[in-house]
Amino acid sequence: MNIIIGKFGKSISFESSKWGIIGGDSESAIFIWSMAHLYPEDNFYIVSRNDFSKLPIAIKTKINKNDNIIDVWENYDKSIHNQSWIKHYFDSNKIKIDFGLLYSGLAGSSTIENMMYLKNGEFAKPMSFSKNYTGIITNYLNQSNVPYMEIGEDSRFFPLVARDLYNRSRRILSVKNTSLTCKHIGSQENQELVTSKIPVSDIGHSYMFLMNEDKSKLLKSPNKRNTLVSIIMHGTASHHKTVNKYSIIKDYILDIFPETMVYGRWDLSIVDEKYHKNIKEIPMTDLHDELYDTKYTLSIGGSNGYPTSSKFWKMLIFGIIPFFYKEEDIEKFSVPNFLYVKNPKDFRNKVEKLENDIDFYNEIWYTLQNIILQDDLWNGNRFFGNIEKWINIEFDCSVNKTGVISYKSSSIFDKDKFNTLEQFFG
Repeated sequence: MNIIIGKFGKSISFESSKWGIIGGDSESAIFIWSMAHLYPEDNFYIVSRNDFSKLPIAIKTKINKNDNIIDVWENYDKSIHNQSWIKHYFDSNKIKIDFGLLYSGLAGSSTIENMMYLKNGEFAKPMSFSKNYTGIITNYLNQSNVPYMEIGEDSRFFPLVARDLYNRSRRILSVKNTSLTCKHIGSQENQELVTSKIPVSDIGHSYMFLMNEDKSKLLKSPNKRNTLVSIIMHGTASHHKTVNKYSIIKDYILDIFPETMVYGRWDLSIVDEKYHKNIKEIPMTDLHDELYDTKYTLSIGGSNGYPTSSKFWKMLIFGIIPFFYKEEDIEKFSVPNFLYVKNPKDFRNKVEKLENDIDFYNEIWYTLQNIILQDDLWNGNRFFGNIEKWINIEFDCSVNKTGVISYKSSSIFDKDKFNTLEQFFG
């Protein structure tokens, strides 16, 4: 199979030192090399901008051990418009693409040059980021009509908002079973807006990152902890305007546990001045001492109806007991109902109960650890097994998982111990 792979709206970095504090930077890179390792018989063509070709040879060889990752942009000919390059590349090399798997990302309503007309008869001019990091892919998808699916955990980014993309994804692979709609032009010739309904399927994306982590780092038993509550959360815009992250943090955390630290990126202008000292912009990779010293956290998502996803698993890795602000998380992660808190008072009472009953604390702690101990979470079998199902259904074809993942670059731990990937894998 020849498969296009990439990310809308952003360049992909395979160098972990470039993965930022906000998150999501690691997902597409981990997905690409893991899939290339597990499916050695298939070819994976990176269609988004990336730094794969610039990696040190030793690292590139380990990532591309099956020689089945191809960077479409490695030998880009600048005499050809960048939005025409992908189609030119496949046509000139006589490569037939079977389907695509593309990460959702940021885009404007206009992404392709000289495509959509404004009311005054002129062409809409896409913003630079949309043109260079989304339009290069959307234009190819329209021209080729290649079938594809979007992938992602952040519901703010799907379906792709680009109204000039009329070859729409067959399905969105995410963390919930639902459906979404989007408006787009019918074609370049018929620019009347139409509405497409796209199904969304839960493929367990929340635990995707575990296949690049080290299972042996899990704790065997609860360790002594001196920090009662810590919060790992950004104050970035929520998908739904009804979700006020600061209001939740203030009511459930800061007003009740005033010593709590909130680690993430926040606009302090929306935070009461007395709580400014409680907020620090520190990435998780630099918080290991604090996390291993924390007993509890509260998981808060920015999208109504969507689970809080990967943060749940990350807290379990550090041995933290997560409580949940949203009731749907309890069923989603199959955790005890006790961990759902109905209101701030309920959260305080439940923390106090665990603090006063060590046997009950241990029961909850070991119950959570048993959830994350399952091997198929760590070797990619469960995650890619879910993807295989939808590849078969949507594209009427199959891929053969005959390999194993032999390259790992943790999005949580590596930066504490190693300055470069070469030091880690050398």
